[in-house]
Amino acid sequence: MKRVMLIATALMVALLTSCGSLKHYEKVPAASMVPEARLHVGMDDLVLLGESTITVTSRTYFGMIKRIDKVNGATFNPRNNTAVQLYGNAVMNIPGNLKYAAGKVVADYPNADFYAPAIYKEEVNEMFLGKITTQTMVVKAYKYKKFQ
Repeated sequence: MKRVMLIATALMVALLTSCGSLKHYEKVPAASMVPEARLHVGMDDLVLLGESTITVTSRTYFGMIKRIDKVNGATFNPRNNTAVQLYGNAVMNIPGNLKYAAGKVVADYPNADFYAPAIYKEEVNEMFLGKITTQTMVVKAYKYKKFQ
């Protein structure tokens, strides 16, 4: 009986103190995410239309149950969403769940000739049996200059 009470007490203490210690870290890539261009196009040939910041907040439980909470500050509806995928000669994947938030960039700059991911930041708050992840990316929209 004492052994059962000891195990029950240890389990209760572990559950009650699980949210008391949070671990926070950020992951930022050191290399650029823009692929190498084969054309002789310089920055003088482009016009920067603007840049847009996209964010996604999600939760993961037990390492396998994943849920998206917010996309660009709005509550995510899994039945009604739009995902954007970049394409071209090089593989330019939008990391994680940011593909659902990238529709904002296309809506903000519909006349852009191409979009370039500039900065990617991932903040992870690890908790007992789960974690909350916030992914942020700055995407720049460019248009080619018209020469006469």
